Amino acid sequence: MKHIFTLCLIFFISFFTPYKGMTQRLPLVFIVMSYEHGNVCGQPQEDGVISALADAGFINGKTIIIKHFYMDTKRTYNTPEAIAQRGNLALQAVKKASPDVVVTIDDNAARTVMLPLIGTNIPVVFTGINKQPEDYNQQKHFMNSREKPGSNVTGVYEKRHIATAFKIMKVIIPSLQKVICLTDCSPTGKAARRQMQIELQAENAGIDYEIKVLRSFEDLQKTVEQINASPIIDAYYTALTLLKNKEKNTLTAPEIISYLVKHIKKPGMTANKAFIKLGLFGGVGVDFKAMGYCAGQKAAMILKGHPVATIPIEDANEYSIVLNLKRAKSLKIQIPPDILGAADELYGIQ
Repeated sequence: MKHIFTLCLIFFISFFTPYKGMTQRLPLVFIVMSYEHGNVCGQPQEDGVISALADAGFINGKTIIIKHFYMDTKRTYNTPEAIAQRGNLALQAVKKASPDVVVTIDDNAARTVMLPLIGTNIPVVFTGINKQPEDYNQQKHFMNSREKPGSNVTGVYEKRHIATAFKIMKVIIPSLQKVICLTDCSPTGKAARRQMQIELQAENAGIDYEIKVLRSFEDLQKTVEQINASPIIDAYYTALTLLKNKEKNTLTAPEIISYLVKHIKKPGMTANKAFIKLGLFGGVGVDFKAMGYCAGQKAAMILKGHPVATIPIEDANEYSIVLNLKRAKSLKIQIPPDILGAADELYGIQ
């Protein structure tokens, strides 16, 4: 009997003790991005997520595995049907990988991947959404409140700080009367329009403004003529990300920015500092990397065992005052020294 017990004990130990060289499964984070790899909006967010994870001890390939799915729904797969198809492919890839945390970047990824995962055992952290969390919550309940979501989803909302941008422009151009805000009909464009309305109603910038929805590149051409001809429109704010021309060719944000800079003879603002680097006058830019970093911190908390249901949903409160001095010079605009001193980034320095 004693020998039988000994043999059983040896079998038990040998069966449940890992062999030399066997390693424990590393935690897996799956990042799904609406954009293509390297996109000026999406890539800094992804970099921020990975940086925050590394700072928390989760280093890709060493203490964690990070997988990616680039939906490419801004440049290539940008019809509603194509976006839905790419979202479904991303969702299937996520389910197959069975990750410990999913991070979605931008609204298309949130709508097609985050929403279907609500109520599952896969934690989700969103970043860079323009649509209000409450609007997503109406589509599928995941949030009791921003402070205590109560489900398997948390994240970071992309606040535009548009009222602050208007106030700074008013200091630069004291005679500023009106700003025209340009959006498009894409899902991101619709969400951006709502963001503008909410932020400008909540915080009076003391400037008249108009929000104009463009449906095509030809609409943009007509609007550019109107802006240049108007005696009361002194600046414009662009949230344009996607337009099609009459030949059904797609123009993405960099191409649109190039057109605006070339044809509008008035200062342009935006929330994306990468677009200011491309030639727009300036603005209060969303710090995309900081926003991604905040999402990465939440992902790290989840990996360390913190219940996702108790991790607050936050606004992206970090922003940068960004100016393009070359553009200012071409428009013959003198930027006051105090604004120059307060600027976080200056482009076009000669």
